[in-house]
Amino acid sequence: MIEVPRAAIISDKIAALKDDNDGKPLCSFFSFGTNDLTQMTMGISRDDSNGFIPQYMKLGIMEDDPFQTIDEEGVGYMVEHSAKLGKSVNPNMSLSVCGEHGGDPKSIHFFDSIGLHYVSCSPYRVPVARLSVAQARIKVRAKEVEAAKHTFNAAAELKRQSARIESGASSNIVVQ
Repeated sequence: MIEVPRAAIISDKIAALKDDNDGKPLCSFFSFGTNDLTQMTMGISRDDSNGFIPQYMKLGIMEDDPFQTIDEEGVGYMVEHSAKLGKSVNPNMSLSVCGEHGGDPKSIHFFDSIGLHYVSCSPYRVPVARLSVAQARIKVRAKEVEAAKHTFNAAAELKRQSARIESGASSNIVVQ
């Protein structure tokens, strides 16, 4: 579990640990405990936060409750940085999140965008989490299809231009 900022900062060292006897990696996955990571990164006790976070949101200091929706700029950065460090040492590493953020649609879209593989959440949030994961995948797939269409159109135009040149067709350029 990556639950404290220091673990997120040295994730490459954690991922690089090997068994002394057989040399196999000791770490094949990271699970980000985002509840604790949020508390420690932001220096806010979840137990006390209801006393001031609603007011911070009302004043525009915070857009969302960071214990409900991942603070992308701070805590999200720590998760993304840690994931990259871990993957740099072990590209096959599995990455997941557990905690309240694992059931929040906005957080799920963020986790998908940074390459996490799994989310874990409380049972009552599973339907929303599954729907959010599906929506994130559809969004990514739509971008892939759009990129493929662009590539296909560019390739078709290149083929037409090559055929014109090979056939000896005159250029569209006018010299005056």
